[in-house]
Amino acid sequence: MSEARRHKTRAILKSSAVDLFSRMGYDSTSVAEICRKSGLSNGAFYRHFRSKRQLFEEITSDMKTALESTFSDIQGETLEERLTSFYASLFEILWNSRKKFMAFHEAEYRFPELEKAVDISYERALASVLRIDPDEMKRYEKWFTIGSARFTAIYWILFQGRSVPKSTIDGLVSFVREGLGARQELVSSSVEYEIAPDDGKLAPGTRDAILTAAERLIGVKGYFKTSVYEIMSEAGFGQGTFYNYFESKQKLLEELVIWANRRFRRTLRDASDNVDGRINKEVRNYKAFLLFMTVHRDLYEVVREAEFVLDGVGQLYYEKILRAYVPALSESMDSGEIDRGDPEDLGLFLMGIGHFMGIDLVLRKEVPREYWDELLISMALLVARGMEGNRYV
Repeated sequence: MSEARRHKTRAILKSSAVDLFSRMGYDSTSVAEICRKSGLSNGAFYRHFRSKRQLFEEITSDMKTALESTFSDIQGETLEERLTSFYASLFEILWNSRKKFMAFHEAEYRFPELEKAVDISYERALASVLRIDPDEMKRYEKWFTIGSARFTAIYWILFQGRSVPKSTIDGLVSFVREGLGARQELVSSSVEYEIAPDDGKLAPGTRDAILTAAERLIGVKGYFKTSVYEIMSEAGFGQGTFYNYFESKQKLLEELVIWANRRFRRTLRDASDNVDGRINKEVRNYKAFLLFMTVHRDLYEVVREAEFVLDGVGQLYYEKILRAYVPALSESMDSGEIDRGDPEDLGLFLMGIGHFMGIDLVLRKEVPREYWDELLISMALLVARGMEGNRYV
């Protein structure tokens, strides 16, 4: 086979796979389907790729390379100019490659080693923007500047199917530079918070018992590898009982995500109910979020997997959190606690910080729990007054 033909065949297989992965997800896409869409035989596939996973990883590696190329061309003398160049370029390439971005987003969840490699690429780019040594990069700096941006891209490009609005990019640059413009002092005791571990002692026979069993099993084994029989056995019931409560396993997953979301929002509401000042509420909520996800670590896996199994469910989960966030931020603006801004944009930025903080601290367990409070305080100072308010140039 000539080199030109070889490259053409690989390109056809990749293009077909990108389309299928972006619409159906990794687990639901088979080699046979990729070959049918490509108009090629299974033998042709295996002459070019050892497995579906190798093809998937190569596609996401191509996306990573494209991102790194974009990061190498950051322009600007001032921090504002460099941030604007960085974010605008990042969002543009993700939008123009949105099918690959969808596959890439799932790869970050399924293959932790890729997520780590991507983190390193972002950290190097951020060091260039801040003009600091990459080895001196602090975790909370990454969460603040990159977590907020990555979640914004996920929300607009993957959930809304739109390019990131220029007003949102401008808002992100302003947020990273100046934070919330919080006018109240950060009280260190705001981070001193604990939640009672959930012992999961639910009455047998209830819907909650089935949901609790599903949370545990799907979180550990994954949706596709967990059967209805296993869920009902874990809950203490026969398989036939399942259909008295749920139409299907997919419906169970949907209700499980909504159930998790309701408990999560209640935890945050209770945690910050008697805390004064927006910045103190934020740090308290971040601590409550980390503790909730530590107790319910399986839910983190369930919610992330649901994004790739059920259309709109992942979006619904985050939309409900955002819709609860917006009025609280608007109220803080009206009271003069923080600067005026778009509350929806600010909600996205703050959620993004928490999302990627949770990946590092809860999923990867990269920092012992006794150091969390110190990180949260440093994080809160950036959220309060931004990079410029904390003397970054």
